[in-house]
Amino acid sequence: MRISKVILVTLILLLVPLSGCTSEPNEEEDAFHGTEWEGAEFAPLFTLESMTGELWSLEEQQGMTVILAFTYTRCYNTCPVTSAALNVVHDSLNASEKENVTLVSVTIDPWFDSPSHLQNWTTERGYDWPHLTGHPDAVIPVLTTYGVNPVNFDDDTDEGYGFAHTQPTYIIDDEGKPRVVWSDAEIPVDLFLQDLRAILEE
Repeated sequence: MRISKVILVTLILLLVPLSGCTSEPNEEEDAFHGTEWEGAEFAPLFTLESMTGELWSLEEQQGMTVILAFTYTRCYNTCPVTSAALNVVHDSLNASEKENVTLVSVTIDPWFDSPSHLQNWTTERGYDWPHLTGHPDAVIPVLTTYGVNPVNFDDDTDEGYGFAHTQPTYIIDDEGKPRVVWSDAEIPVDLFLQDLRAILEE
């Protein structure tokens, strides 16, 4: 019986340091909740037409942290979820943060989303950030560059078509470097805000 107790105690003592090693925080863990960007050092620049009819240039946002999203007005599935989450993110920023953050969305459907349509759509939903469009020849390269791959398909909606597409949302820092990308339509607002604020505080 004593031998068994000695063996048991010995095993416990051996297991303790092992469990301690596995539970120690890993300094190599990701710094962000979203996926840390590992592509080009600087975000590819582009200029498109905003819903007001004015030109909007990513290059002119130097010094601002940019949230770059991709949606379209006739999207009936994922885009409304993303837009609603980003609206909460935008409303959650304090006055100082809003002075240093630009939220912008590029349409995935330049064939339908004219500036006037985007303006009406934005006003109806109470959104307070620019939505960009332009000729398909100008918009499609931006979608391709940022990994948005819309595929035209027929469906049963009133419009008679829709897009199956990826839904990346980027956080680009004030030096123009993409830092984080969220790939799901359902953006967890609290975690997204943590990533955004971590970049703002650098």
